[in-house]
Amino acid sequence: MARKAKRARKAEQSEEQARKAAKDRSVKALIPYDAILSNGVAYLGGDEWSISLLISDVNYLISTEEHQMEILNKWAKFLDTFDSTARLQVLVLNRMLSSALVADQLSLKPKGDGFDPLREDYDRVVRDKLMTMSRNTVTSKLVTVTVRDPDKERGLLAVQRLAMSAESQLNQIDGCKVTRLDRTARLRMISAAYRGEAPFAFRESQFEDERTSTKDYVAPWAIDLTDPKTLRLVNQDGDIWHRSLWIRDYPPELSDRLIGKLTELRASIAVSIHFSPHSRGDGLDLVKRKVAELDMQIVTERRRNIKQHLPADEISAELADSKEQATALRDELQHSNQHLIDSMLVIGVSAASEDELDGHVKDVLQICRQESCTAESLSYMQLEGLSAELPLGVNQLPMSRTLTTSSAAILIPFTTQEAFEPTGTWYGTNARSGNALVVDRTLLMNQNGFTLGTTGSGKSQENKLEMLTTFLKSGDDMIVVDPEHEYTPLCEAIHGTEVEISASSSQMLNPMDIVLDNAGDGNPVRAKSVSVLSMIGALIGGTTGLEPAAKGLLDRCIIGLYAELQSDPGRPQPTLHDLRDRLLALNEPMGEQIALELEMYTEGSLSGFSGHTNVDLDNRFVNFDVSGLDGELRTFGMMVVLDAVWNRVLRNRQAGKRTWLWIDEFHRFFGNEYAAKQFLDIYKRGRKYGLGVTGITQNIEELLENNEARLMLSNSDFLVLMNQNASDADTLSELMRLSPEQRAFFTGVNAGQGLIKVGSAWIPFDGRMPTDSSIYRMFTTKFGESA
Repeated sequence: MARKAKRARKAEQSEEQARKAAKDRSVKALIPYDAILSNGVAYLGGDEWSISLLISDVNYLISTEEHQMEILNKWAKFLDTFDSTARLQVLVLNRMLSSALVADQLSLKPKGDGFDPLREDYDRVVRDKLMTMSRNTVTSKLVTVTVRDPDKERGLLAVQRLAMSAESQLNQIDGCKVTRLDRTARLRMISAAYRGEAPFAFRESQFEDERTSTKDYVAPWAIDLTDPKTLRLVNQDGDIWHRSLWIRDYPPELSDRLIGKLTELRASIAVSIHFSPHSRGDGLDLVKRKVAELDMQIVTERRRNIKQHLPADEISAELADSKEQATALRDELQHSNQHLIDSMLVIGVSAASEDELDGHVKDVLQICRQESCTAESLSYMQLEGLSAELPLGVNQLPMSRTLTTSSAAILIPFTTQEAFEPTGTWYGTNARSGNALVVDRTLLMNQNGFTLGTTGSGKSQENKLEMLTTFLKSGDDMIVVDPEHEYTPLCEAIHGTEVEISASSSQMLNPMDIVLDNAGDGNPVRAKSVSVLSMIGALIGGTTGLEPAAKGLLDRCIIGLYAELQSDPGRPQPTLHDLRDRLLALNEPMGEQIALELEMYTEGSLSGFSGHTNVDLDNRFVNFDVSGLDGELRTFGMMVVLDAVWNRVLRNRQAGKRTWLWIDEFHRFFGNEYAAKQFLDIYKRGRKYGLGVTGITQNIEELLENNEARLMLSNSDFLVLMNQNASDADTLSELMRLSPEQRAFFTGVNAGQGLIKVGSAWIPFDGRMPTDSSIYRMFTTKFGESA
């Protein structure tokens, strides 16, 4: 009896497993591809092959009208490169993320180093900002190319060749970055469509082709097809309700805002446009046939009018409009390089519940109506609609609308640029989309940057946040040149070293300190000698600088002192006092004259730079307080600070450590020839030495009078423009070639708001912080608000 019961249980288990296997097979059969190779090429069946490219956004919506036309023309040219042997899918995916998930990605994990309370307050600031301001959506834009060829090798070659051509064409559209998706990336996107935020388990290194189908990693548990207008994707972590719509009718004049408005919705939305080009000859023949058909209809209607004793030329307005449009299209195709393209625009909406889905669909329909488009649900074709929204290039829908290349190009995917690099620094939220703005400056071609804004625009707060985040997240070293004594609270909070630079300070920096064993370019002694000559020239050279004879004499003495240090590395570093003694020992009138001019700075009231360095410059955070520098020592003192910074950079380069330098009121360096040259030298050389320089200033007009400074600004990969007065805003807009829409984001705005440049992207941002946080109180410079 027991054995019989056991056999019955086994039979039930076998039946259950069989049912589950059949169910799995049926669900997987609904996923519209046969196989995906490791290089990302998908075999769709029916001799079709496809490959997907992830493309970055470009500045389209807030560009000038002239620049928008330039982008549109390049996009139309890209569409024109495809002929009847290939299909193209343009896919814009808008995925919602929970605020908690984004905040967790940006959170600073505890390290037990005594600074965890700061990390907790930082995490709270980010979390509150995301909860109140952010849409928390991630938008991906993809181009999928599909070809048909019964020969596998030929098909693979053809689709990859088209992908390479597409990459080249897209790169010419405002530097659009293109990434070819491999198998893992493509499967991850397909999984997101079917499974939402469920964990993605596929690993290329562990995948065994002969045992497992890739569909096992992306398929939902079940797909409920009961409702002809809605799909329910059943998953362990919760069901996904999905509805696909299509654009049935376009207006006579298409708008370039349709896709942009759809992706601005706070919802999970996929906008998929399928293009099937005709050859020029076939397209022209098709239009000619349509013109001939309309002519026959007109003849028929005229005959009917004659029989009814009506004027023969009286034909319906609809027929007359159709004839006029068809004739115009024929003429356009005959006298241009445009093609006819069959198009299909599908909009997919996903939600966690049916009620939420209905709400989002209403929003989509309203936007379509605003753009004079007619959208409707794909009744009884929801599964085909979902397939058309996947990054596969599959379009099983029987409907299409025929457009010219120029009309199809209006459906441009470029909208609002975002920057979200989890390894980077949080700067607030995108002022247009509301998404988190996270930038990793180390990924840019050049890490140097500038922050420009009027007094009270939030410059120092924005940079202090960057400093604090860098300190708490990384092991990088940070140095600040502080002319207004406003970075002291931050320095104290993170246990940094503050160095008071002034003639009367007991803290000393030796301008002649040298790093002899550096791994820099060229001879360190010669490089340092040039630097010391520049500093002394700024100190005693006046407006005309040192005479050549004086330079030669000083150079001989400086090199002699460093030669002695090289021969005996254990001896102390030479000082200005040692240099003056060396000049006097020459017993030459010129040497005595220079020594006399240096006396006040080595023996007298301004001898604050004549001794050995007596401060700890090895702290991770060093703040040089130069607020006490004035008069004739200001330029010299700033140059001594920069020289000390460069010595630190050289040592860090040997240790493989990155260095960040922030210089407030950096326009001061351009008031003196020697200081400007030293700053420019550090700015240009910094990248390959692991140095990122940030210049901060409110004196825009004074800065822009210098051609070198203008060149630095216009070629900067990282630039933060905060509130500007009207004249400075005009000058910056002209220099950066910014549109009136872009200008509006840094003119007349609140403190903490502005426009940020990341690489070639210009992104409006909102970096305002809650005033009740301890971080805000530590950062603020408003009277009565500081901690």
